[in-house]
Amino acid sequence: MSWIDRALPAERSPEDVRYFLQITLLTFFAYLFAAELAFFVGTLSDKIFAPFWPPNIVLLSTLLLVRRGWQWIGVLAAFPAHVIAETRVGMALPELTAAFATNLAVAALSAAAIQGRLGDHPWFTTFRSTANFVFVVGFVCPAIVAFGGAFVPILSGGGVDNYWDFWMQWFASNALGNLALGPLVVILASEGPRAFWAQNSERQAEALLIGTSLIVVCSIVFDQSAGQLMRSFLPVLFYLPVPLVIWSASRFGAKGASAAIVVMAVVLIWRSLGSNLFLSGTPESNVFALQVFLISLAIPMLLLGSSIEEARQANQQLRQDEKRMAFAAAAADVGLWQHNPNKGPFWATDHCRAMLGLQKDLPVTREAILSAVHPDDRVLVDDIIVGIQDTEAPFEFRVIKPDGQLKWLQAKRATNRNATGAVINTSGVFTDITIRKAAETEAELQRRELAHLMRVSQVGALSGGLAHELTQPLTAILANAQAARTMLSGKARNLEDLADAIDDIIADDLRAGEVIQRLRSLLKNGKGEVVAVNIHDLVNSTLRLLNNELISRHVKTKVVSVSEADSVEGDPVQLQQVLLNLVMNALEAMTNTDARRRSITLTSQRINDQIEVKVADRGIGIDAGDEAALFNAFYTTKERGLGLGLSICSTIIERHGGSLSLSNNADGGATAQFSLPAQRTKGG
Repeated sequence: MSWIDRALPAERSPEDVRYFLQITLLTFFAYLFAAELAFFVGTLSDKIFAPFWPPNIVLLSTLLLVRRGWQWIGVLAAFPAHVIAETRVGMALPELTAAFATNLAVAALSAAAIQGRLGDHPWFTTFRSTANFVFVVGFVCPAIVAFGGAFVPILSGGGVDNYWDFWMQWFASNALGNLALGPLVVILASEGPRAFWAQNSERQAEALLIGTSLIVVCSIVFDQSAGQLMRSFLPVLFYLPVPLVIWSASRFGAKGASAAIVVMAVVLIWRSLGSNLFLSGTPESNVFALQVFLISLAIPMLLLGSSIEEARQANQQLRQDEKRMAFAAAAADVGLWQHNPNKGPFWATDHCRAMLGLQKDLPVTREAILSAVHPDDRVLVDDIIVGIQDTEAPFEFRVIKPDGQLKWLQAKRATNRNATGAVINTSGVFTDITIRKAAETEAELQRRELAHLMRVSQVGALSGGLAHELTQPLTAILANAQAARTMLSGKARNLEDLADAIDDIIADDLRAGEVIQRLRSLLKNGKGEVVAVNIHDLVNSTLRLLNNELISRHVKTKVVSVSEADSVEGDPVQLQQVLLNLVMNALEAMTNTDARRRSITLTSQRINDQIEVKVADRGIGIDAGDEAALFNAFYTTKERGLGLGLSICSTIIERHGGSLSLSNNADGGATAQFSLPAQRTKGG
């Protein structure tokens, strides 16, 4: 069985045979050509090594580019080429075998370092990965292999005393090869040949211009005639191509830097053939000077190119993130903005501009934002968004768009500060809450309508008692008016009795007017007004409204006011509706209670900055299963109830900044309790 049969899989396919031939022929001829090229250079002298050994890079590319499991085929194909090339220059079999072993060792060690140390490709896209490459592949691997490679010239007759000179020659040659040609091989291995071809014509023309300029400048600067110039100008001449290398690195990253270094190395070696460009004396010194020059140039250029590439990719990632963020924000109907007080205009997403009704191509300035805000909200927006007021609490304002449409926006901002506390920038979001505001307005309107209907229903339920409340003063007015008329028609007129009758008429009229006023307050439907409401007066007026109901149900009442001056800020009609509903619930809870035990205790007291009001009855109490659901709309324990009373009462109390709760008493019955913020006194 031939080695070809052993190399190919048992079930070989035409593609496998074709791939095998490609690897074998390509590696063989590439290695042979690279070796002949190195010998052609002559290393500036027939007595010393080449500045770098390209065949090692062929082996490195084989180990990196060839499909996993097939690399050894390329290695086997490279060995005959190595034998042919080395035999042509008179190297014996032991020496050429040792030389191939060291070549393979540095290539294998470098490939392992690239695959293990640099991780997955793409490589040379970050400063860290490039620094790892330079240190491990450019220095560590060649230094290790040079300990064995230094014995090759010793086997060829070199003295052992020159071991460290040979070590330095092998190290410098492999280091230069890995740093000059290695990046090209690594990039080809990870991205393919198209990695060095710009995507658009402008970039292609720029790359061609840089390459052509670099060749021309290097050809002139590194011409052997340069040696005839004054030696003081020679270092300046050597570094004239550097700006072009920097240009290539800054525009094309590590790819541009590696390509420019290769071009510069090729031209430099070409111009150095047979000349004393590096005026160091011996050919060995000249070659070493050339190697040091190229290595010292390759390292910073590769690091510069990778740093620029990393920064470019970071900027691209940032722009992509900004686009994704702006798209997501627009999809969520959110506008993003940021303001640096030292830079003037705001940064804002296109959707943010649209939310404010600002043109897309105009800068977002303080004046532009305020011009879009509703006049009544401009002071608020000016103080918080573009002013000096520092708050991160969300707030709402209105915007009038160019077509006259009114929009509600909710804004939230955050402030970034430096170590001294100075403002670096402010950023925030705008959220369109127009639909929510419309829904809240509609819900508030429906809530007021429902609360009004509940009050009308309560008045209807109390109609009998209210009629009695009105009948009494009206009957008294009629009786006093008839008595006054009788007095006036008599001959003996007692003016004092007549005045008493008129006073009684006035008092009864005021009494009837008070009843009517209470009815009008309960029956009126509107936005209401926020005024100071005295809790003691609220309790007493509610009990007067229920006076006949309390009498007819034989219920005693007790009012306990710790302070008769306690007041809250709110709508008196709505608060009386709450208290009226709670007392009516207490009355209905005692329907089946013994008449001698029926009583309601109303207590009001101030606890810190809260006014607490309790309505305690001696009824049937609250079932354990009903406690959690009593405040739900349409949930009721009454036979004819709608289940809206407690729900509406809870909403009213919450809108006044308080809370409402129910609990059972230890001695029977239940207590309804609500608390409201106490009215702030002046200066308090």
